[in-house]
Amino acid sequence: MKKYTNLIVIGVILVGIAGFLIYKNVNFNDVLMSLGYYDQKISVVNTADVHGHICFDDESGGYYTLDQVDVMMGLPMVKHFVDEIKKGDPDALVLDSGDLFHGTNEANIEKAKGVVEVANLLGYDAMTMGNHDFDFGIDRAIEFKTQLNYPIICANVLKDGKPIYEEYKIVEIDGLKVGLFGTVEKDALIDTNSRDHQGMAVEDPIITAQRLIPIIKKQADVIIYISHNGDEIDKQIIEKVDGIDLFLCGHHHFLYEKPDKVNNTYLVEAGGYTTHVGLAELYLKDGKVKKCTWKLFNSRDGSKADPEMKKVSDKYQAMAMEAGKEVVGKAEVKLNGMRSDLRFKETNLADLLADAMKETGKAEIALMNGGGIRESIPEGDISLYKIGKVLPFTNALVTIELKGEAIYKCLERGIMQYPNSGANGGFMQVSGIKFSFDASKPAGERVVSVKTLDGKELDKDKTYKVATNDYLYNGGDGYEEMVDAKLLYKGELLKDVLAKYIKEKGTVSPKEEGRISVVNERYK
Repeated sequence: MKKYTNLIVIGVILVGIAGFLIYKNVNFNDVLMSLGYYDQKISVVNTADVHGHICFDDESGGYYTLDQVDVMMGLPMVKHFVDEIKKGDPDALVLDSGDLFHGTNEANIEKAKGVVEVANLLGYDAMTMGNHDFDFGIDRAIEFKTQLNYPIICANVLKDGKPIYEEYKIVEIDGLKVGLFGTVEKDALIDTNSRDHQGMAVEDPIITAQRLIPIIKKQADVIIYISHNGDEIDKQIIEKVDGIDLFLCGHHHFLYEKPDKVNNTYLVEAGGYTTHVGLAELYLKDGKVKKCTWKLFNSRDGSKADPEMKKVSDKYQAMAMEAGKEVVGKAEVKLNGMRSDLRFKETNLADLLADAMKETGKAEIALMNGGGIRESIPEGDISLYKIGKVLPFTNALVTIELKGEAIYKCLERGIMQYPNSGANGGFMQVSGIKFSFDASKPAGERVVSVKTLDGKELDKDKTYKVATNDYLYNGGDGYEEMVDAKLLYKGELLKDVLAKYIKEKGTVSPKEEGRISVVNERYK
């Protein structure tokens, strides 16, 4: 009897394992389609907020997603997943949600020439623009559309009142007409480093969608919205505009583990920096989308990179590393540049940079937006290349005059979205002051105390010398308090400021000093 009992137990275990494997590996929606429940399927491969990552990088540990994946695969590895997906569905669309061209040392060479070459080899079908795709200037942003093998679809960017890019595109898949539509956030020309915007305008994407989606609906069976609006704006659009089947969200670098659904519209987002590739599969019945699934792909195996694309990325990486090979100092501790921390609290890397800005700019106070810092620096030698990864943008140091009252307002603005660390690139990192805020109070009324290093409360009527960057000085991240300030000094790029500061110190081991403190974290 015991013998049979053991066999029964083993059988149950084997059935359980088999059931689990079937559950994990069998797409039941595909089974339903083969049985005739669904009529058709549209596969959509998505990347978002690539930010110039054309190279494999598992060194910095400076990024984040919902599961703390910190490997940037690079577009050559993304191609591996694109090819695998297309083996099963040759008609799969490959779409990018913007912020593709700017954000790494490699991207900065010849204004993203290497990124363009790699993107063309990947085989995108379309993309929209992100705010940082304008960082190399308007002329370069317009030039991209002539150099890519695929269209840029971004309906709300205008020059002299006319669209620069395609407003929408209709493609046909297995007899279905699919409308591709795209927009960028309305502050795209503010939330960028370039300022040559004469004759340029960005229409509110809500207004653009209300105007054009009804036109597209008359021509298409399915509408896919390639968005760099931020998903909170996408959800507002859904409430105001009918007929959008899928939003491919971008801008906030969020990683959706499953589709969100608002009314009859699905939303997905694939993180950023090539930590993941997303696959949305739309299942249709009677000409309508009835189901959307969402899968994420990533790997730490660099050998999966497409050889032809890797050859190109290696070339630009070699150029970037040669330009940045000089070692300027040493870190005795890891310098924390994690996105989720910089937009939420003080970090030792932010303190180091803010101190460098204050000292170099001969200022009393430094204010630095956490979103301008993009990666960590590991313990060990610090090269110019590593500093370039931390500060890839062309932000320059400026010293301005600000009244204490304006400084209070800047600090309030930086914590308005707290504790939302994903979207809050304007969170202020500081030097020369310490401030505390009450997170339970309404936005705009949260700052409790701002004290100078001598322990005195910051005088709202006094004028202070404040070191910051030209992005904020020009109103980036909405900092209108700085726009009309008196300019005392304009210096080098922030990456050069930090490099020289570290070189003077030789070895750095900054610690968090309690510059930013929070009470009543009701909403954490």
